[in-house]
Amino acid sequence: MKNIIILVFGIFFTLSLLAQVAPEEKTTIPEINPNKSAEDLNKAYQKEYAFLTAQIKSIKTRTQDYIKSSTKEKKSLSKQINNLESKLLDLDNQINQIEDDIFTLQRNSESASDNNNLIESTITQAKSTMSEYDFEGFTDESNIEDINKIESLILFAIKIVEKYSSVSKEEGSFFLQNGQEVKGEIIKIGNIASYGHSQQGSGSLAPAGENKFKVWRNEDSTIVAEIFNGKAQESLPIFLYESSIKSIVQKKKKTIRSVIESGGIIAWIIVFLGLFALILIVLRIWFLRKSSSSTEKILKKIVHNIENDDMEHAMRIASHKHSSSGRVMYAVLRNISRDREHIEDIVSESILHESGQLNRFGSLIMVVATVSPLLGLLGTVTGMISTFDIITEFGTGDPKLLSEGISIALVTTEVGLAVAIPALVFGNVLSGWAERIKDDMEKAALRVINVYKKLQE
Repeated sequence: MKNIIILVFGIFFTLSLLAQVAPEEKTTIPEINPNKSAEDLNKAYQKEYAFLTAQIKSIKTRTQDYIKSSTKEKKSLSKQINNLESKLLDLDNQINQIEDDIFTLQRNSESASDNNNLIESTITQAKSTMSEYDFEGFTDESNIEDINKIESLILFAIKIVEKYSSVSKEEGSFFLQNGQEVKGEIIKIGNIASYGHSQQGSGSLAPAGENKFKVWRNEDSTIVAEIFNGKAQESLPIFLYESSIKSIVQKKKKTIRSVIESGGIIAWIIVFLGLFALILIVLRIWFLRKSSSSTEKILKKIVHNIENDDMEHAMRIASHKHSSSGRVMYAVLRNISRDREHIEDIVSESILHESGQLNRFGSLIMVVATVSPLLGLLGTVTGMISTFDIITEFGTGDPKLLSEGISIALVTTEVGLAVAIPALVFGNVLSGWAERIKDDMEKAALRVINVYKKLQE
C-alpha cells in the first residue's frame, strides 16, 4: 500500500515539473543523473509521506475530538429528552387529575341538583299530605330555607302522630248504608279505623270522602253497639283505611248477568248464540242416541227372522221402525234377492240418503263456534274505540271513565271464547258419533246380507 502511494506521488510530482516548462520555449535538456533522480524522488516521497502522516494524525485527532463532543452532546440531549418526558408525564398526570376533578365536580353538581329536587318534591308532598290535617303552609315561604321547612313539617307531623296515635271518642255524623246521614258517637282508633253508633244504626266505618264516614256492614251493628256501651268483646270487626279524603266503594259481587251486561249488546248476542247452539247440541245428541240404539235392536230382530225364514216379518219390523237404521234395513230386505254388488250399491245409496238426517244441525253448531270468537273480536274493537274516544275527550285522569270501554273489549272476547270452545268440541264429537252410526248401519246391512246368502246356499 505504501509503495503504491509513493509511486502515485512520484508520478504526480514529475508531471507537475513537466507542466512548468512552456512548450514554446526551446530548452536544452540536461543530462539525467540516475543517482540524483532517485535521491530527489526519495526526498519528495519522504516529504509527501510526512505531509500525509501529519494529515492523517490531524484527521484522527479531529475525529476523536468530534466523537468526544458528539458523545457529550448526545448525553446532554438524552438528559434533556428524559427531562422533557418526565415533564410530559407530569403534565399528563395533571390533566388526568383535572379531568377527575371536573368529573367529580359534575357528579357532585348533579347529586346536589337531584338532592335539591328531592327536597323540593319531599316538601311539596309533605305539604300536600299535611293539608289533610289542616296544615296552613308557611307564612313567608320565599324567605325560609328548605332545612327550616323540613324541620317545621317534621314538628307538625310529630304533633299529628301524637294526636292520632290514641283512641278518641267524639260526637259526629256518618252515613248509614241506605245513604241517610245520622248523628251519633264516633270512636276513632288513630287515623286508621273508626266505629259509629247512633239510634238508627251502628257499625264499623269506612271513608265516604271529604273526611266523612259511612257504615261498612250492617251485620256488625250489635257488636259495635256493645263497644259503645262499655262491654268488652273477644273480637272486633274493623275496616282499615289510609285516608279519609277519598271515598271507599264496596266492590259488588260479580254474577254471570253482571259480567254479560258489562260486555254490552254484543256480549248478549254471543250469549243468545250460545243458547241456540246448546239447544242444537241437545237435539243432535237425542237424534244420534236414538239412531245408535235402534240399529242394534233392529239387527237382532231381523237376523232372527231371516234365520227362521220369515222374510215378511223381517220386512214388517224394518218398515215399522221410523229411523235411519230401519229405512236402510228395509231397502236391503226389498232387494236382498239381487246380486251382492247391486245390493251393496243400494246400501251405500241408502246410507248416503240418511246422512242428511244424521248430520242434522251439525253445520249450524260449527257456524256458531266460528262466529262467536269473531263477534268477541268485534266487541274488543268496539270497546277499544270507545276507550280512545273517552281518552280523547276526558284524558286518562279518571280510570272509572275508561272501565266501560275496557269491559266491552275484554268481556266480549271472554264470552265469545266461552261459547266457541264448547260448541267446537261438541260439534266435532257429535260429527264423529254420526260417522260411527253410519259405519254401524253399513255393518248391520252387510250382516243381514251375509246371513241371507248363507241360508240360500
